[in-house]
Amino acid sequence: MTIVYILIAALAIASFVAVFIGSRRMIGQRCDELKLELQQQIDALSAEVSAVKQSANAPTPAAINPALAEEITPETLATISETIAALLGKKVRIRSVKTLRTPNSSANPWAQHGRVVVQASRNFSQRRREP
Repeated sequence: MTIVYILIAALAIASFVAVFIGSRRMIGQRCDELKLELQQQIDALSAEVSAVKQSANAPTPAAINPALAEEITPETLATISETIAALLGKKVRIRSVKTLRTPNSSANPWAQHGRVVVQASRNFSQRRREP
């Protein structure tokens, strides 16, 4: 009878060891796959950053002609719309976009506080009204 107990214990220990080794292999393979995927994403982002840096070094039409700096391009408007849609989680309609005249408008704390008050007053969810 003791031999049966010893065999059952040995079988239980062997199955535990087999499951442990198999799990470690699967986890190791998944980690390797995730590392490869992460490295590919890092490489893609690095390529995008270098492309943006190269395009930032090129002279822009606004740098050549300051009058063009006042105009907001459709690409800029689309980027603003996509950013706000990603932030809010739904599609939005932009009614107006204005450029600030001062080079560093956030330097004036009174102006910054005024913008905070105006933006806080437009909380549609508290009024239960959709924009």
